[in-house]
Amino acid sequence: MTALTTTAEPLLPHALDSEQALLGAILINGDAIDAARQHVQPADFVEAVNGQIFEAMCARRDAGEPIDRRMMLAVLGNADLGGVTVGAYLGRLVTEATTVINAPGYARAIAQAARMRKVLETAQEAVTAMTDGAVRDPAAHAAHMIEALDEVASAGLAEHMRRITLGKSTAGVLARVAETRHGKKRRGVPYGVPKLDAVTLGMRPGQFIVLAGRPAMGKTLTALHIAIAAARSGGAVGMFSLEMEADELSERVLSALAYDPRVQEPITYRGIAEAKGLSDEALWRLEEAQREAARIPLWIEPQAGVTLSQIASRARQMRLTAERQGQPLAALVIDHIGLIRPSKRYSGNRVQEMTEISSGLKGLAKELSVPVLGLSQLSREVERREDKRPILSDLRDSGSIEQDADVVLGLFREAYYLQNKPNLSDDEINRLALAQNILEIEILKQRGGPTVRIECYADLACNVLAEAY
Repeated sequence: MTALTTTAEPLLPHALDSEQALLGAILINGDAIDAARQHVQPADFVEAVNGQIFEAMCARRDAGEPIDRRMMLAVLGNADLGGVTVGAYLGRLVTEATTVINAPGYARAIAQAARMRKVLETAQEAVTAMTDGAVRDPAAHAAHMIEALDEVASAGLAEHMRRITLGKSTAGVLARVAETRHGKKRRGVPYGVPKLDAVTLGMRPGQFIVLAGRPAMGKTLTALHIAIAAARSGGAVGMFSLEMEADELSERVLSALAYDPRVQEPITYRGIAEAKGLSDEALWRLEEAQREAARIPLWIEPQAGVTLSQIASRARQMRLTAERQGQPLAALVIDHIGLIRPSKRYSGNRVQEMTEISSGLKGLAKELSVPVLGLSQLSREVERREDKRPILSDLRDSGSIEQDADVVLGLFREAYYLQNKPNLSDDEINRLALAQNILEIEILKQRGGPTVRIECYADLACNVLAEAY
């Protein structure tokens, strides 16, 4: 093994502290290597011995063997590293390790430093080639630089966004199939509606999903139900509420979590807001609901008038926070798309503004490899039709939402229209009684999947949604 000395020039970018912190974290908990390997390779380490240790760790992980100081010493030997032995160095790494949950952050810092060194190396090669007095074809040197820098830019992308061969991609699909069959991997983040999950395979990474409906159709109710189901599935969910305050959403969540169909006294979110007439039992149920809510990793961003770039920046911060806490970012929910403040690029052109926003949300979903659920208002054209169930062309302001979305879900409540219709016939009165708590979720678009209609039970006053049986 090489001596423990810095192999790079003093001014070269490096992340030696992160290299040692990462190796120490892996020695404490071998599982930390799985997240780290998504970002860094052995060649990215500026200190050669650190790269050799990381490579040996990867080999042991692949072989299903434990990664600990004793076993690593047996693999690497106890050579002298310039005044310190391998055993002593491994011991120092464990002693000085601060935290395991920051392993992905350490790995990203190491990879970024390696890419910076590559950029510097490419620039220095170009300077050397262009300053020796000879006249050469600059196009050839430019092409070489572009190729080298493109590799750096590609390496900076998330794993799922990098160029990949068909063979590697199809092998990954088969690996996921095997994991799903053996129950090791779920198909997608659940909506919390079993039939919808079965038909769509859940909300899948990189999908842009639109939840659309006219006012009073239950968009926020459905979005909160989906957000809670996703957060309960094992990951954090970020909810950008551009319309409601956090207190308003929290009242709805408490009402839903405290809901018990066996109890005659309903706790509506309106009743929680008024804080009147609540019995001691109701208060006890709300306290239980609050304790349950505290265990759900749903993060609310209640600021109005945010731009797409602000949403993207905060979403990236959410992902980093989730990773530090040892969990993935499961999904993002945006309520609603029409309230995102557009950039000044297409000022006054609403169609172009919405095109920019919808394509940006799709790009964000792909960048973070999480599903993004965006709520959308439908146009007033719905009100002019006899059948007021939504169709794709009802999406407001831009056809680009329909184009960019992987899945479009339309909401419809017949009871709302019957309640507001004068002089109901006997048949309509009967339909109203049957439809009082029915909310229809219709899949208006699904790439590669069927479009179906699913009936759900909805108690709007208590913000409760469940599949109808």
